[in-house]
Amino acid sequence: MILETDMAMVERATERVTVLMTPTERQSLERKAAAAGVTISDLVRRSVDGYDPDAQEEMRQLAALAVELDQSNRAAARALDDALEAVAATLAEVGSRRRA
Repeated sequence: MILETDMAMVERATERVTVLMTPTERQSLERKAAAAGVTISDLVRRSVDGYDPDAQEEMRQLAALAVELDQSNRAAARALDDALEAVAATLAEVGSRRRA
């Protein structure tokens, strides 16, 4: 299966894009490229290919769902604790009536 990035490698890069950035941003870009073992150009191309604004929205939605799930789990745990306390109290009451 050929990925979009692989297709870009088949076609020779001939277009130049100039991007202004701060010295700090450039240093960060250089460090990331070196750490990945690729050129700055390759890193930028891969980053552009990997950026998907729709995925950003999906991640926000997933994060919101995760918060709701966590809240639901906490509420369920509290309800279970309450139910276990009620069962323990009932068992204690039944036990004391048997002894009486």
